[in-house]
Amino acid sequence: MQEWKKDERRKSNRFTSWFLRLGTVLHRKRQYLSKEPLDGQQEDTEESRNNPYLFQLRKILEQVLKQYHMSYREFHPLLVDTDTPPESLLDEDEVAVVLEQLSEDLNFLKIATDRPAYFSDYIQRMYENSGLVVQTEPKEQAVTGDVNVILDMEKLGNCPMRYMREHTLYIPVYKRKWERVQTMQNLDISIPIGYNTVIVKGV
Repeated sequence: MQEWKKDERRKSNRFTSWFLRLGTVLHRKRQYLSKEPLDGQQEDTEESRNNPYLFQLRKILEQVLKQYHMSYREFHPLLVDTDTPPESLLDEDEVAVVLEQLSEDLNFLKIATDRPAYFSDYIQRMYENSGLVVQTEPKEQAVTGDVNVILDMEKLGNCPMRYMREHTLYIPVYKRKWERVQTMQNLDISIPIGYNTVIVKGV
């Protein structure tokens, strides 16, 4: 009799477990069909892949470099070109916005890109104005040791591990959210650097 009760309880537990799993599957399917994000996940929308601080990038970078005891003259960035270029020539290219901010007093720049022709005018202008030779290379190529900061302008995909080196600062412009945080009654900005975050004063 006792064995029979145990058997019945096991059957009941299996049925409950199966029922709960079915409920979870149906809930997730309902979320997918209604285009709601799953728990703990951010919906991948155009808004979620924007950076509201893009036009303040130079001031933010200067603060970040200072926290890492690096002067702007020692700043040797690799800029990873966007993987979502504007569809129309009338739309502003966010990479151009960043390059215009970086250009002044820059002593080194390498660009990993699949569209080198796009940068030809900028490269020529930088050489004429400051004598800087801007280097371009295919995205598939691994970075050389003279780079100390990676500015990742891609919006999709994962962190490009082939570019990573020890002591290289990796700054994802879009892949991780830059947020306002309140510290000591000030509204500052939390900037992702690799797996860490750096707080810079609001600009």
